[in-house]
Amino acid sequence: MSEEAIVIAKWDYTAQQDQELDIRKNERLWLLDDSKTWWRVRNASNRTGYVPSNYVERKNSLKKGSLVKNLKDTLGKRLVYFDFF
Repeated sequence: MSEEAIVIAKWDYTAQQDQELDIRKNERLWLLDDSKTWWRVRNASNRTGYVPSNYVERKNSLKKGSLVKNLKDTLGKRLVYFDFF
């Protein structure tokens, strides 16, 4: 990933391994690596570690392809909706 994106914790997570990071619901984190199912993040205290990707969600991400996918999903739903009329 080329730029850092912000993610928000959806739930609390308590680290089970040394390389993991404790997170709290609604905590803002910087996404450092999203190449696997465990994402590497940095918190406001500058601590880094891995968290399960399903415990966080992107906040206004500009990751390449996400805008196109969101547009396709939105337009696709509208096109299907309008096809019924």
